[in-house]
Parts: sequence; structure tokens; C-alpha cells
Amino acid sequence: KKKDKKAEASKEPAPTLGETSANLGSRAGVIEAKIKKCNQELKPVLEQLKKASKTNKKGIQNRALMIIKRRKMYEQQLGTLQGQQFNVDQMAFNSESIQSNIQMYDAMSEATTAQQEQMKKIDYNNLEDMYDNMADMMADQEEINEMMSRDFGCEIDEDEMLDELNDLDEELAMEEMNGNIAAGGSAAEQNKKEEEDILNDVMN
Repeated sequence: KKKDKKAEASKEPAPTLGETSANLGSRAGVIEAKIKKCNQELKPVLEQLKKASKTNKKGIQNRALMIIKRRKMYEQQLGTLQGQQFNVDQMAFNSESIQSNIQMYDAMSEATTAQQEQMKKIDYNNLEDMYDNMADMMADQEEINEMMSRDFGCEIDEDEMLDELNDLDEELAMEEMNGNIAAGGSAAEQNKKEEEDILNDVMN
């Protein structure tokens, strides 16, 4: 039992949601740097592949495929980290909302108690007009309380997000089309086509 108490006393406190989110963001930054490095490594290999002879082409293709495979692995890891960070950030937002609701409840409870004490001082028998005005005020206050107690949760319409994404894809497609007409195709499209050619050659 004494050992258990010592173990509990020496146990480090759990990290906060903010610290966890920052840690995930830092790890994601490292993965993004690795993806960028893969792209830098792939570019000269693709240039070599254009000029390679038949005897050297297979070896250069394998190098390019290994870089692409490593990049895809990093992209999957990055997606996982970003998903985890989103969940942590959402939980942090919910926690902050709960604390705000508690503070709001305490403030409104104190205000209600004070109002109740004040209401005791009013003689309704002699002040009917005052009674009517107070009734209207309380009705308005109830409506305000209902509005303030509404849940402002983060509701995301996936259909709306997909529509917005499609609109962005169309805009990017138009920009790329205009760039191809002016310059004969962007470097990104050429790299993508080269990667597809590499994969097709290996598969065939």
C-alpha cells in the first residue's frame, strides 16, 4: 500500500488538451517536412528518368517508386495526425463551452435570487400597473434566458462542405487550364503525369 501511494504521488499529471493539440501539431509539422523532402528528392530522379537509357531506366524507376511509396506513407501519417488534432481541438472547445455554461448559470442564478428579493418589496395590491410591467419584464427575461441557454455546438453540413470543395476544384481546374494554355502545362501536372507513367511502366 505504501508503494502504491508513492507511485501515485510520483505520477505526472496528464497533459492538457491544449498541450496535446500543440504536440500533435508539432508532429504534423515534422511529417510535412518529410513530405517536402520526398518531393525534392523525386524531382531530380524524374529528370534522370527522362534521359535514362533502357539499361538504366529500370533502376531509376525503382528509386522513383521507393520515394513515392515513402511519400504516400508520410501522407497517411499526416492525415492521421491531423484527424487526431481535430478531435482534440473539438474536445477542448466543448470543455470551454461547458465552463462558460457553468459561469453563465452561476451569474444567472445570483441575478435571479437578487430579483426575487427585490420582488418581495412590491405591493401588488396597490400597484397593479407595476405588476403588469413586471410581468412583461419577466416574460422578456425568460425569453432572453432561453436564447442564452441555446447550444451553440459546431454543426457541420457535409453536403454543403462537399459542394464548396467541388466549387474550389472547379476554380483550380480553370486556373490550371488557363496556365496550360499560356505556358503549355504546369510543372505539377507534368510531375503527376511522369509519376503515373512510372507506375504504368512498372505494372506493365
